[in-house]
Amino acid sequence: MKTVLVICEVKFWRDLRDGLAEAGVGFLGFDKKTPNRSEIEKLVAQADFVVIKNLNVAHHSVRFAKEAAKLTDTPFWIGSNFGVETILMKLSNVFPKENFTVNSPSVKIKVKRPTSAQKRAIEPLFPEEKGKVKLSAKKKNFPLKTALKEVKIDDDDVDFAKLFKP
Repeated sequence: MKTVLVICEVKFWRDLRDGLAEAGVGFLGFDKKTPNRSEIEKLVAQADFVVIKNLNVAHHSVRFAKEAAKLTDTPFWIGSNFGVETILMKLSNVFPKENFTVNSPSVKIKVKRPTSAQKRAIEPLFPEEKGKVKLSAKKKNFPLKTALKEVKIDDDDVDFAKLFKP
């Protein structure tokens, strides 16, 4: 069983630890704001492979791990964004005799539940009443309503001067 030292933010450890455990790979993690060189050297000595994330990690951690890996001839890889698949791919490149495959698929299919907005039918925004003009009940515009009642257009030739007398 190979062991991987992962130097990255703590919030990614659970997914990486679970994914590597399914593939039969041990996990060591390191994330400190003020790293100690001896701590990193001990962890690198325990690990068979070192993976370093160079985003949001203390620069000294990256430098100390890189130097310790070079001194102990431990293979290492520095990346900015990676997951379990990337780590397993790099491990299979470094240790070709080993088989690093995930035994059980950990793909979780999320079932999308219908929300209340999807359950109810979409009502049309504008009702299809062409003959009736409805004014809102909140705003009562009586002068406009009475003016519109008097206006009747029957002919094709409309004399607007007669309709709108001052």
